[in-house]
Amino acid sequence: MSDMPLRTPSLPSPPAGPTLIELAGGLDQIGIVVPDLDAVEAAMRLLFGLEPRLRSENDYRGATWRGRLIDTTVGALFYDMLGLELEFLSPRGGPDVWQEFLDENRGGGLHHIRFAVEDHDAVVEAMRARGVEIRQSGDSVRGGGVRYAYFDTVPHLGFLVEILSTPRGR
Repeated sequence: MSDMPLRTPSLPSPPAGPTLIELAGGLDQIGIVVPDLDAVEAAMRLLFGLEPRLRSENDYRGATWRGRLIDTTVGALFYDMLGLELEFLSPRGGPDVWQEFLDENRGGGLHHIRFAVEDHDAVVEAMRARGVEIRQSGDSVRGGGVRYAYFDTVPHLGFLVEILSTPRGR
């Protein structure tokens, strides 16, 4: 273990206006990127006696990653655990936010925490006011106008922050 102190980027003073916590409906997901969904499924069964609620291959068409339009696919396993959704993601080649993470972290690991929000644009504005830009965003595979965005909080927190916004009245 290194004796060197952690170096974090300097952050501006918080601006006036609402924070993500004030705009969010709650923390609802922990996302973990892994190289092998089969291995995770076996481990979740062995360690916790859990079966996935859902296993899927998710196609994202017309997403934006680092300012570029992309079409990408990610494999996913979903578990309900102690009131939170655990989402295990296995990229299928990218380029995308998941493949980038796996390339940087060969064994995988904590990728994101997700907040449910109603007002997508208000959260984007609040995060940008704090100097945090979007790394990837697009329409959710859930359809119906549901959108997602991953914010580039890695330099500050060591993981991404995601929002999932559902149109009001749904």
